[in-house]
Formats: sequence, C-alpha cells, structure tokens
Amino acid sequence: MDLTSYLALSRQMVLDRHMTVVATNLANAGTTAYRAEHTRFARVLERAGGSRPVAFVQDAALIRDLDPGPVTQTGNPLDLALVGPGYFAFATPEGTRYGRAGRLELDASGRLVDVDGHALLDASGNPIVLPADARPITVASDGTISGRGGPIARIGIHAFAREEALTRIGSGLYESAESPAPAQGARVVQGALEGSNVQPVLEMTTMLETVRAFESAQRLLDTQHELERQAIEKTVRASG
Repeated sequence: MDLTSYLALSRQMVLDRHMTVVATNLANAGTTAYRAEHTRFARVLERAGGSRPVAFVQDAALIRDLDPGPVTQTGNPLDLALVGPGYFAFATPEGTRYGRAGRLELDASGRLVDVDGHALLDASGNPIVLPADARPITVASDGTISGRGGPIARIGIHAFAREEALTRIGSGLYESAESPAPAQGARVVQGALEGSNVQPVLEMTTMLETVRAFESAQRLLDTQHELERQAIEKTVRASG
C-alpha cells in the first residue's frame, strides 16, 4: 500500500474512535453528574524511506472535562448534589468506588443506596442506615444527615490529588489506585442533582466536523485508488 493510503487510513481510524467519544458524550447529555471526555490528538513521525519524516495522526489520550455540571432542584429529599470538588463513596462488590451522582433511595434494610443498589458510605467508610423512625431527614451542607432524634451520620466526601487519573467504570462511578483525602470546600445540596457537563450543541458541531473530515480522507483514498487503477491499465496496455 502506498504512503498516501497509509496516511488517509491512519486519519480515518483516529476519526472513527473520535466519533465514538463524541457519540458517548451526546448519549449522556442527560445523565446525572456525567463528565464529558475529549480526544487529544498527537503527531507520530515516521521515516518512509526518504530523508524527511512523515507525520501520521494518533489519538494520544482521552481528556475528561472536570468542570461541574449545572445543579438542578428536584424537591426529592434523597437527591444530593455536590458543589465544589469531591466525590461520594459507594460500596460495590469490587470495592469502594467514587461518584458524584447523588440520586439516592432507601433499600429494604434502610440503607441509602444509588440507583444500582450500591450503599452510600459515611466518613468512616460504613454504609449509611436510616432508622425507620428518623424520617423525614435533613442533610446539612457538610454532609451531616439528621433525623427526628438528631444527627445520624455524616456522608463521606473525598478528593483526589490527581482527579484526572480516576478511571471511569460505568454507572457514574470511578475507581482509583490513589488513596483519597477529605474534600475541602465541597458543599452538599439536598433536594438537587448535578447535571451532565456535556454541551450538546458543541458536541453536535464536533460530530459534523468529524464526519466531513472522514469523508475528506475517503475521497483522498478513492482518488489515489483511481490513479493506481489507471496506472495499472496503462502498464497492461503498454506491455500488450
């Protein structure tokens, strides 16, 4: 395969993965506390038999947008939003995982759990259980949960020195090899949820630009293949 085709194909491969990232962002524009991801491109220089290097394109990394989403009031006392840096902690079968999606409910045991049944953990790392006679509850800005008889528990809110290194595992949760520290400056808002920080108009614009770029690379491939076909036909006629 000639160099032009290699260059065009490398671009198409990267654009295909880039389109997947954009489509995922758009699909989660309405997901609680979802944070968009963006592709970072890089040049890869290779020598192709000549004295000058040839630049291929590569999707070097995924960059997560750490800007918070908008906070919307819901009126549900079990909905919690975080304002400022920090993450809730949840107990999962694989261990403690972290997230900002505070759409909570009570399970049959009175535990506060997320929509997938993972227990919300307090500042000591224990599941938060609400006594049946404690409701209605209030949640203070520092995460302290109080009922009829007074304080019940304080929600654990955690921060990471390298927040960008958190690994997304799905369902709004992240894992980290780094030990978290108590979040400073985070504030809990009861009866509200943090929305997605995806900007649909920008993502749609990026999607259209990606489609046009892919089509441009395809036209380059088609032109190159046509030139090769014509060259082969001329060679066959000349040899005949």
